[in-house]
Amino acid sequence: MDRRHSSTPPSRPLVLLIDGDQDTLALNALALSGMGFELMAAHESGEAFTRAWTHHPDVIVTELRRGETSRWGLIERLKAEPRTREIPVVVLIDDGIPAAASRAREAGCTLVLEKPCAPDQLALTLRTVVLSRLARVAIPTRH
Repeated sequence: MDRRHSSTPPSRPLVLLIDGDQDTLALNALALSGMGFELMAAHESGEAFTRAWTHHPDVIVTELRRGETSRWGLIERLKAEPRTREIPVVVLIDDGIPAAASRAREAGCTLVLEKPCAPDQLALTLRTVVLSRLARVAIPTRH
């Protein structure tokens, strides 16, 4: 199925998870998979961009750590590329870096969540993001 042009919610939304910490990535992937999501994982930004461009997930989740620069470059690339710019990006940030939240919104991220974020809350949030994106896509604009 071409996820870019579907107007019906996927039964198992495809999530691209990006996290440099193997344990956090594995924990979130396992939890979200058990809650009805299909998962792809990436440890670094180049790999993440390639997967986003190739597979066009329903939503991208990336963490941002203090001093992180490659994720900002990834977000900018995703939002500049016509094939990936409409994919919602959810950013997980440490609560100690409030400037990252406003920067993420300015960069075009759909939502910013503070870490730690419980997997069940993340799952609920991701379902809401996917459904709201479909609602915007499915409603024709009248002129």
